[in-house]
Amino acid sequence: MTSINRAHARELLNSNKISIVNYSNKLLSKFFKKQEKLITVITAAYNAEKSLEKTILSVVNQSLDSKHIEYIIVDDCSTDKTRNIALSYAEKHKNITVVTLSTNTGSPGTPRNIGLELSNSKYVTFLDSDDWFDTNGLENLLNILEETNDDYVVGKTIKVKDKSLSIIGEYASVMERRSISPFDIPHFFYHMGPTARMMKLSIINQNDIGFPDGKFGEDKQFFFDFLTECNNVSTTTKPIYYVNRMEENNQSLTKTTEILDKRKADLNVIEFLKQKKLPLEYEKIALNRIYEYDFMRIFESTEFLKAKDKTPFINILKEMYETTFNLEYNFIDNFENPLFKTAFKLYTDNRIGEFIQLFEWNKRDTNKKYLIKDGLPYYEVPFLEEPFNLIRIPMFSRALDSYIVNNKYHQTFEIYGDNLKNVQSILIRDRSNVENDLIVSIEWIDNNIGKFIVPLEDLKKMDNSLFTVFIRYNDYQIINIKRILHNQVTYQNKTIKFYSTIANNLGLSIKTK
Repeated sequence: MTSINRAHARELLNSNKISIVNYSNKLLSKFFKKQEKLITVITAAYNAEKSLEKTILSVVNQSLDSKHIEYIIVDDCSTDKTRNIALSYAEKHKNITVVTLSTNTGSPGTPRNIGLELSNSKYVTFLDSDDWFDTNGLENLLNILEETNDDYVVGKTIKVKDKSLSIIGEYASVMERRSISPFDIPHFFYHMGPTARMMKLSIINQNDIGFPDGKFGEDKQFFFDFLTECNNVSTTTKPIYYVNRMEENNQSLTKTTEILDKRKADLNVIEFLKQKKLPLEYEKIALNRIYEYDFMRIFESTEFLKAKDKTPFINILKEMYETTFNLEYNFIDNFENPLFKTAFKLYTDNRIGEFIQLFEWNKRDTNKKYLIKDGLPYYEVPFLEEPFNLIRIPMFSRALDSYIVNNKYHQTFEIYGDNLKNVQSILIRDRSNVENDLIVSIEWIDNNIGKFIVPLEDLKKMDNSLFTVFIRYNDYQIINIKRILHNQVTYQNKTIKFYSTIANNLGLSIKTK
């Protein structure tokens, strides 16, 4: 199917529906067999006049010498000044090629495929027209691929909002890895956008891999195709790519695509993956990314919880479920989230009301009862009967005593769950800036009781902010340390909350919703 995607790009390149600036020299280079560039950067742009200049400058100002970079900008028939901005930089930088389409394709897929067709380099990477690279981003990725000869490398993607910086897909960049199968990295397939990654162009061309048209899901198909064809990948903790999610960037496809439209696109991705006939264990990993991470998570979304009519959400779940009927295994067994497993069993039992109530309870009621049974943590769901009333919590921690001695903060905590042997450290994370973090070691008192100590001098050195304290395990996974200072429940039209006052006394608040 991917050859069809690339074929459409070739047709456009051979038609009169396209114009290209700064490409003829590349044709001559091929003819005279001059050395190819090391990296091609491809940007698909449409009505990006507000952000494109910053995007282009992040390529122009790379630490890597521009002689190693070719930059292809494909303007998808913009109606603003996008083309003029791109051309102004092409005039000053001969390694920038500008392609203009005479009609809009409505998707980044075809413009990216045109960029792939024109690429003349060893490696390729993608940059959206509202995002930007870290100054050292391309050089860092290039050095890893040149050192390892791996097929693919991914680094840190940082999401930029008006008042915060956070990491996207931290599991892909939490540690330095070299020459490892993508299927051996937990959750590696959960972050399938084009950000912060570089790959061998030869693998793309040999397998005729391309992006399908569509406003959503095209990235997943492309990278599923690529990663199932490559042997080894690398990851790095270095910052590579900044995703623009600021309020002024309100035309981002991620923001404008409705949540149900995204899931409808994912139905096509499911069929695409099933047709690939992957080895069974690989298929389970790939499909679970869609079933659990994409579909089940919509029921935790604000859109679902606030929707007066939840029927469209239930209907899209029904369509998803129908895609599982011809699988060789029970796909629910691969769910990692026990709440999702319970919810789906309620759905298959046609207990739709309780299915909806479970997600509402999980999101809105802070008065959850935690139960430790045989050394493992559970939620006790008050409105469900056995066997659904106890839902396993993979990892759970609760604060115990805290005090300050010799200008050091001491905190003990209890912890239960499946990954006690893989608990690594305490992460004190700035809620608005991931670069303002502190890692603290754990002192174990016994199997379920731990303690950490933070010198006040270390905290003094950190930037002023609000922080969350996590326990980190399995390299990248984190859990909060619960500190039960108030309990809240919604009863009929009242919100009832017992809480700790400023003077640490027990207080009660009752409010009408």
